[in-house]
Amino acid sequence: MPDGRALSLRTRLFVLIVVPQLVLAVLASVVLHWMARDMSRNLYDDTLKVVAHAVAREVMVTKGDLIAESLLTSLEGAIGDPLFYQVHAAGGRFIVGRTDAPPMPAGREYPEAVPVFYNAVYNGAPVRAVVLREYITDPELDGWTTVRVWQTVTRREALTLQMMGQAAAVVALMVASGAALVWFGINRGLSPLTDLRNAVALRNSHELRPIRRRVPREVVPLVATINSLFQRLSLELDRRRAFISNAAHQLRNPVAAIQAQADSALNARSDADRQQRLTDLQELTRRLSRLTQQLLRLDAASDGPDAQSCAPVDLAQIVAEVARRHVPAALRRDVDLSLDGVEGPLPVAANAVLLEEAVDNLIDNALKYGTPPGSALSLELSRARGMAVLRVRDRGVGIPREMHEAVFDRFFRVSTADDGGSGLGLPIVRTIARRAGGDARVEPSTQGCVILLTLPLVQSDEKTS
Repeated sequence: MPDGRALSLRTRLFVLIVVPQLVLAVLASVVLHWMARDMSRNLYDDTLKVVAHAVAREVMVTKGDLIAESLLTSLEGAIGDPLFYQVHAAGGRFIVGRTDAPPMPAGREYPEAVPVFYNAVYNGAPVRAVVLREYITDPELDGWTTVRVWQTVTRREALTLQMMGQAAAVVALMVASGAALVWFGINRGLSPLTDLRNAVALRNSHELRPIRRRVPREVVPLVATINSLFQRLSLELDRRRAFISNAAHQLRNPVAAIQAQADSALNARSDADRQQRLTDLQELTRRLSRLTQQLLRLDAASDGPDAQSCAPVDLAQIVAEVARRHVPAALRRDVDLSLDGVEGPLPVAANAVLLEEAVDNLIDNALKYGTPPGSALSLELSRARGMAVLRVRDRGVGIPREMHEAVFDRFFRVSTADDGGSGLGLPIVRTIARRAGGDARVEPSTQGCVILLTLPLVQSDEKTS
């Protein structure tokens, strides 16, 4: 029974497709964060370098006086965060600016004409600083002048977060749109399975036609398997219906006859008449029991295991054992029952009980219909082309050629005489043989009747049970 707690195929596909996209989106967000941080840092660092050059030029213009407040205001307005500066002339002489500039990390050098950036803390707040050494030719500031500019990083971090948020929004929108498109695509892609489900739901015990809907290539084997199952179910239902119909038809007359004989026995006027009615009743119940058993055996043979699921059995041993049981009946009819075997076993893959039933029916039919008193019945075992062969040869009147196939139909009888037959013996034999991969047929003969039973030999040298 299907587990209703399991995820649907649609959900499984959605999860398997969307979850990797989410993982990639998270990785992309991390990469975008790094890129946004680098972009913001490079942007502000370039601006900070420009400010350092501007401060150096302003110092040279003012001969070391304070930088105009308007310049600082315009610079801070351009980059947002407060700006601080410090200028030293050649030899380390302090010129102008803040005296408490954040120191450079230990071990860092001041290359000439190359800006050096570093992170530091100023008045308890993180700052970004740049050191720039420029050579100024001036009577008062002659030599390498060192300009140090730093600013807080609030705006640059805000820019980083803003760029990150925008990128994350774009990624989230893309993932959501992709998930919606994936869900739509999965629903469209699985629509043939929904149609297939509806087609299967329409089938019932009265409607088992093959499914003819167009399906994707991947589903074709599944549809072929379902159609094969429908075909087997249809055949099995037809067989069941035929069995029930035939059984009801065949059982109706014996049951009616038993009821009539029972009524006659109850209304008998003498003990002798009553005894005769009871004797007839006993014979009718015996026939009914025989018919019932054969019907059940025929059904068991039709629905029994096939050759692949059976262990090898020795056909020669089974024929010998069944023939031995029929010796007393043959002696009573003065019939010479003989068995001509082959050297060694005849291993066949068949159900031992059903195979024994088939051989028993063959011998019983031959003794009952094909062996007049004083005649002979021979059982001949042989091998031919990978098959084990059993011929049951009698000396009776035989079966007309036009009836060679009809005798294997259910309830068909060559003779119309009331001899207690049910017309199921040979159909049981053929059903058992075909179930094991073999066959049963009437072999043309100039005298009597020859029933041929063939079964595939097991390709093994091992001793069979």
